[in-house]
Amino acid sequence: MNADANGEGFRILRSDPALLALDLLWRWSFGLGLLGLLFFAYAHLRQAVLLSDADAAAFTSQDPLAIVTAAAGLIAGAQPLLLRIFAQVSTVAAVLWVAAAALGRGILTRMIVRRFAVDYGLSIAHDAPRWRWFAILKMARVLMLLILVIGYLGGILIVALANAPGQNVLTAALVIFAAVAASGVVWSYVNWVLSLAPIFVARDGLLPLDSVVAAMAFIRRNHSHLAAIALWNSTLRGLAATLITLAGVGTVALRAAMPGWTVTALVVLETLVYLVVSDFFLLARFAAYSSVAVRELSLCQALPEPPEHSGTAAR
Repeated sequence: MNADANGEGFRILRSDPALLALDLLWRWSFGLGLLGLLFFAYAHLRQAVLLSDADAAAFTSQDPLAIVTAAAGLIAGAQPLLLRIFAQVSTVAAVLWVAAAALGRGILTRMIVRRFAVDYGLSIAHDAPRWRWFAILKMARVLMLLILVIGYLGGILIVALANAPGQNVLTAALVIFAAVAASGVVWSYVNWVLSLAPIFVARDGLLPLDSVVAAMAFIRRNHSHLAAIALWNSTLRGLAATLITLAGVGTVALRAAMPGWTVTALVVLETLVYLVVSDFFLLARFAAYSSVAVRELSLCQALPEPPEHSGTAAR
């Protein structure tokens, strides 16, 4: 089922190029919006943070310690402003991502699931817009990032409670790293569940909470199949990323033989190629997961219904 599911994912993307174009549209629209937010934040910070002559001299010097010291002083002085801008940018970015992902990924999920249902000759939930349900699931994915924050704060709290005179800094760093790593494992599973839940909104017409429960049961039943799909897909994606990275390194290595604008244009082009290829593989993985979910429904529909009066039939 694993190789077949991966093949089904690539097949549906090859048969309908609009799927990849739509995925690139919503992802890059969000990316451009986020880039605009970052430029706005940078411009605001640049006007608010004033460099003294000593800071300017430190940044232009080649002394790493002086540069780090000057940067730390600027961050400490502008910390309230940095926190306020970070909160504003994060809030707007989260809203933009939820809107773009709910619309873009919602349309894609409906298209992919319905395409597989037609190919397999199955009946699924009627094709009704469920943007609010998709948006709720996307908001949940954003909120679940708090798991990582809680893990980091929990590590700091553990270090503070176990603080002792002469405590090793390395030990404290390891404790915080372990807490963040543990929270990362939890977040990874929760994020996986929430990323699969829209499939069951489109397939069965479930409410957000019901789709989350269905996604958890789906992972439990097909964990080995889904893990194999993810491993195979990530291996191909990693090979593609390695080849594109080597091409980028080669481009930079040849900068002495080419004009500067040519090197810059090639690096930008290679970056865009990587983004397109990575998005293609991620969408193919999602389509493969959808194929498993739809074919699982076909097995359920193929099972004979139990007799209504089994006791009477036995007599």
